[in-house]
Amino acid sequence: MNTQIDFNDIPKNYLYCTHNKCPRHNKCLRYQATLCMPQTLPYYSVVNPSHITGNENNCTFFKPFRTSLFASGMDHLLDNIPHATAVIIRKEIYSLMGRSMYYRIRNKERLLHPEEQKQIAAIFIKHGIKYEPTFDIYIEKYDW
Repeated sequence: MNTQIDFNDIPKNYLYCTHNKCPRHNKCLRYQATLCMPQTLPYYSVVNPSHITGNENNCTFFKPFRTSLFASGMDHLLDNIPHATAVIIRKEIYSLMGRSMYYRIRNKERLLHPEEQKQIAAIFIKHGIKYEPTFDIYIEKYDW
């Protein structure tokens, strides 16, 4: 994937980092996002560099500068599962994320975070399904 950050993709209230002396600044999404900020932006929120200084390797604000694989849509998630098991799994997914969120994800209105994908995979394993759940579309993007 192109590692170029599009400023328009950054959430509006994102917390940036300007600590250029940090040994991990080249690997930090917060710092890299700062580099693509347009000059026309009048102000932004930033981590206090003094708060981080001396503890850069254990910085709680560090976000890895890499993309993650998000999923979108789950129209056929339960197609190859016996009906009785599929009904139970669907109820557990509703319980996990709520009925409304389930339909937003299924209808491709909201992306499914990699951690949420793992939670769904754990439900499959719990019910004896040996294969990983497959979602409709996978999108590689930054995990802001």
